Amino acid sequence: MKKLRFLLPLCALCLLFSCKKNSSSTGSSGSITATVDGSSQTFNYSATASLLAFGGSQALTITGVQSSSLTTYVITLIITPTSGNVTAGTYSATTAHDNVQLTYAQASTSVAYQNDPTSGSSNASVTISSISSTHVKGTFTGKLILESGSGAATKTVTNGSFDLDIK
Repeated sequence: MKKLRFLLPLCALCLLFSCKKNSSSTGSSGSITATVDGSSQTFNYSATASLLAFGGSQALTITGVQSSSLTTYVITLIITPTSGNVTAGTYSATTAHDNVQLTYAQASTSVAYQNDPTSGSSNASVTISSISSTHVKGTFTGKLILESGSGAATKTVTNGSFDLDIK
């Protein structure tokens, strides 16, 4: 049920981004890149970073879209420290502290991959090298498992990087 609660808003987000294609503008203030299963990809359309405050803590959300005439892919990172604010450092999803969520989805279908630290075979890690109230920069990796739709059982994300203004 926890996964379903996350995937439903993600699917809505995917549909929203897939409807806003415009080849003349990326609509972003920075960059997100990653290698997914050996294929280098850039997610600069609508690339955003947001800091969200809740109950004395923060969450950092990073989202980007890779769009071509045939397919639209969305990558999303959510970093939630166990307490306090998001600061520079490494965050890794574990069964004890699920504070990193990495999702890779195809917007026009129901195919979505996500890390699941409880599975023992899927995890994600984010290193924030610098963060302020207006900018964030860092790297990420992850092994993702198929959460919905049909396709390969796993996706491996390597060489992920982001350098974004926080909005």
